[in-house]
Amino acid sequence: MDPRAYGGKFLPQELDADPEARAAMHEAGLLFRSEAMRALYRVAVQVAGSDAPVLLTGESGTGKEIFARLLHTLSNRSGRPFIPVNCGVLSGELFADKFFGHEPGAFTGATRLQKGSFEMAADGTLFLDEVGEIPLANQVDFLRVLEERTFKRLGGEKDLGFRARIVAATNRALPDMVRAGRFRPDLFYRLNVIPIALPSLRERSDDIAPLAEYFLWLFGHHYHRPNLRLSPGALTLLTRHPWPGNVRELKNLMERAALLHKTDGPVLPEDLPLEIRLECGHELPQRIGQGHAPLASPNGAHDEDLSLDTVVRRAETSAMMRAYKAANGSKQRAAELLGISPRTLRHKLAQYGLKLGGE
Repeated sequence: MDPRAYGGKFLPQELDADPEARAAMHEAGLLFRSEAMRALYRVAVQVAGSDAPVLLTGESGTGKEIFARLLHTLSNRSGRPFIPVNCGVLSGELFADKFFGHEPGAFTGATRLQKGSFEMAADGTLFLDEVGEIPLANQVDFLRVLEERTFKRLGGEKDLGFRARIVAATNRALPDMVRAGRFRPDLFYRLNVIPIALPSLRERSDDIAPLAEYFLWLFGHHYHRPNLRLSPGALTLLTRHPWPGNVRELKNLMERAALLHKTDGPVLPEDLPLEIRLECGHELPQRIGQGHAPLASPNGAHDEDLSLDTVVRRAETSAMMRAYKAANGSKQRAAELLGISPRTLRHKLAQYGLKLGGE
């Protein structure tokens, strides 16, 4: 649903920004619903007007880039460039060229002037994602730019001013990397002026339901299925899942649901991935005792075999057979419905000695 329906109305809603920034702010309207995140929002308001570097930490998928865009939007730089750079895919000359740019003839193949991220950011915000992955050999040049606020393009002689604000993000423990000699302490202290730690989604479970409903609404409209919704039972399972992939994992799951849900009716618990249902014991009550001999207890009565291996086997076997039937005999499609890879499906079938169709 529209994030303003869930308390996101305190965020700036009228944005003269690009569509990506607007989408990020809508998502932020839900990310900052819980008290823990509203406290971080107040910090963002307090520091947005500063030029001091900000270091965002937190697990992968917690919304660090969205928080960085929020800082940019709340600042007096909001009408200027927001330049995100993934530091984890660059090294050596590629790293230098990405940030510093080059003059024509600076190296083989450099036929024209190319601006780097330092220059493209101008007096806006330069967002350094995965800053802990900056190669050690490149860190000294990066530090020099932050300290001197000037740089030269590769092959150039003219000093150019660096005026952007730095917002960096990492899911690594930078102090540990400093102690291990993998990250320069002077660069760490330069970036860590305003440290902000984003909590994981499991630490703010109140946000799960509104985020899930918003993402399903978003992808439902994108894929021309605007009436999709989550059943109360599905929402209950989602709120119990630990979400190791955090908001990104939830967002991807809702996109999968919007794509693969067969009807326009509500998404039910059985439509969710197998691992989520098993975590919450959703499969157990309806599967226990079906087709399996009970165990005899010491007093002569028959008790159900509730060993974990037996229960998991029944649940997984049942889910695979139902998915295969729903997929009209396609193993590829059955794996998609189960939320697992075809290789994992083959492994499970072999593990349980199951054969499908004409095998």
